[in-house]
Amino acid sequence: MGAAPAHAAFEDGRRAYDRADYASAYREWRPLADGGDAAAQFLVGFMHERGQGVPPDPAEAVAWYRRAALQGDVHAQFRLGFLHAYGRGVDRDDVQAADWYGRAAAQGNRAAQAALDELRAEGRLAGRGGSREALLLRGAAGRGAAAAQYQLAVRYATGEGVPQDAEQAAHWYRQAAEQGLAPAQYQIGLRYANGDGVTKDYAEAVKWYRRAAEQGVAFAQFNLGVRYANGQGVERDPVQAYQWFSVAAQSLLGKEADTARQARDSIKAQLTPEQLGRGEEMVRSWRAKPEAPGAPSATPRR
Repeated sequence: MGAAPAHAAFEDGRRAYDRADYASAYREWRPLADGGDAAAQFLVGFMHERGQGVPPDPAEAVAWYRRAALQGDVHAQFRLGFLHAYGRGVDRDDVQAADWYGRAAAQGNRAAQAALDELRAEGRLAGRGGSREALLLRGAAGRGAAAAQYQLAVRYATGEGVPQDAEQAAHWYRQAAEQGLAPAQYQIGLRYANGDGVTKDYAEAVKWYRRAAEQGVAFAQFNLGVRYANGQGVERDPVQAYQWFSVAAQSLLGKEADTARQARDSIKAQLTPEQLGRGEEMVRSWRAKPEAPGAPSATPRR
């Protein structure tokens, strides 16, 4: 299925879901999920979890969430953490719950960070071998394994199994980012933007946001749009801001999607007809460009 038909099918599914025609939504999204679209995989999993359009099946939900989560889908990572935390569709496993919550939290999901904090406050992570796992990750990270570098960075960022250390988190995110790992590129960009573990540098943030955005990281796309809209770290360019807000809105969900659409509409009001035409063509022609074979990517464009 080509990019344009896939996008149309996804939007058909979204409209069906919004009018509570769950069977039709499932029919539209399932082929996309089978084809590897992480956003569709998350939504198919969600429908299996909730019993929308299909019989409720938490185990099937876990399988679909895992496929999406391994591609970097933050919503799937959060749900996978939740199901592991409460033993739904999978054996209860607090370490796995913390791992998936941690991955989602590292992408900026506040609910995941709150859930991780709750696990820690309840004492459910004590004596779970977190330090040993961190030691193993450190060894693999030191040997250049990008996935291990990313997971070690998450642990330093969240304080899971190691003392919380913003500088170490930034170091390992950067190591993974330089190997083309899209979620790590977003994370190191975020840290340069906020001065978290590194010296604040908007130009450096833009560089990493761009690399992650080009690979399909929706949060990076949105943040890149913000930089172009405000001229932070890059020359102000409302056309590129419109492009990145529009592309981000196609992958984000719920309130996050609403925020992206509002930003898109706000910048749209500033464009001339010629600029708007260019911006819309940029949106239509944009395609994700993975950097590293096998590297986890975020939600691909539909």
